[in-house]
Amino acid sequence: MKPVFLCLALVLASALSAATPLPTLPADLVELAVRTKAPRWKFVDHQRIREMRETFALQVTAVAAFQAPDAVVDGKPLATHLAEKLRFFLVTETPYPDGSTREPEAQGGIGGWTHHVPAHALLLAKRTPAVWTQLSADEKARADLLMQALALAAHFCLDDDNDYYVLLDGYSLFHKSWNPNHVEGYVGAIISASLYFGPDELNAFFRQFDFDRFVARLDAANFQNIRRCWTWNPAIRDLMMHGGSIAVSEKQLLAQGVVTRGLGVRNDFTLNGDTLHEPWRLHRAQAVRLFGKAVRTRVIASAEFTSSLMHRATAATESPWEGQMGMLHEFESTDWDGLRTSLGYAYEGAMIDIPTAVTLKLVGEWRANEGGDMLERRMGVGMGDMLFKAREGYRSFSQAKPREYNWEDTLLPIGADFVVALWQTYFAPPPPPSK
Repeated sequence: MKPVFLCLALVLASALSAATPLPTLPADLVELAVRTKAPRWKFVDHQRIREMRETFALQVTAVAAFQAPDAVVDGKPLATHLAEKLRFFLVTETPYPDGSTREPEAQGGIGGWTHHVPAHALLLAKRTPAVWTQLSADEKARADLLMQALALAAHFCLDDDNDYYVLLDGYSLFHKSWNPNHVEGYVGAIISASLYFGPDELNAFFRQFDFDRFVARLDAANFQNIRRCWTWNPAIRDLMMHGGSIAVSEKQLLAQGVVTRGLGVRNDFTLNGDTLHEPWRLHRAQAVRLFGKAVRTRVIASAEFTSSLMHRATAATESPWEGQMGMLHEFESTDWDGLRTSLGYAYEGAMIDIPTAVTLKLVGEWRANEGGDMLERRMGVGMGDMLFKAREGYRSFSQAKPREYNWEDTLLPIGADFVVALWQTYFAPPPPPSK
């Protein structure tokens, strides 16, 4: 009878664990996020502009409103604060003098540094009646349109049937095999889009996609950032609709003239064989790669350069987690110019992963028994190591040049306090130091 009792105990423990409410973000951080203005984006002559600190304040606001929509900050419920932030970029009545509007331009690739967050925020808002009922029918239709655009960008860049070297402007360089900060943002975006619509509905939308009708909807919503991005290179229309090949622009010296091919977006989405029915698998693959290295403090990037701490806080010469698994990918990776070890790029990977991970936890899609517990431990090592290096200052090397990064000057201005607090609140702390 012992096995029966053991199984029953495991089931009860699992049920109790599932019923345990998640912790909540610190009140002072939520107040700071709410008081930070809503983000906006621009697309002007194939140049994108994004407001990163404001974006991660949006994520914190969305998380807080999902958990406590009636909590009041500055005389208004969090649900109202989130609805107002969403409305800011969903509705641009008149374009700015440069022709831009406020929505993410749905370019794909490195645009995912910030584009995953509005996708998460809209998913959380849709699942929070106190927020969703504040949006008008027109604003909800705009939310649907933006989520579809983000999902289409993810499909074009990441689907197993597409192998393009350009983003949806038909110019900017990209490939889905590149470093995590190029890829994981739009994986997060399509995960939230699939949870927002449902995987079958989203795949059906892909199969029925019509470029001209969709662009007409963009015009009607005054989503000029997206429309101008997708029509900057006329070749994009046929590539999205029918697939085919495209050559990298001759102006892009790093991959000049390279021809890549794909089947477009009118098919079901898969990435590495994983489908929209498997959001956890889609995320886990990215997170395992991101937190996938043993911690090292001294990385030899060239004959003349080895990374090191700058001793802004202590006299330490190595990370407390030296040798443990979980170091962020970009502390030991490559770029066009050779080896790279960079605090700045390492943070960029974390700032993309953490909002997606938190969103999955909140909506019940985090799978502790399918690699989630392993990931939490790796995240603890990787985030603890990154924070230590940031507070000490870290002599980095990227694009064949030495660089110096730290918490106050490099990470804090682009929202690291919001991102780190999301990790600290919802995930396991770092394990004991190595020594």
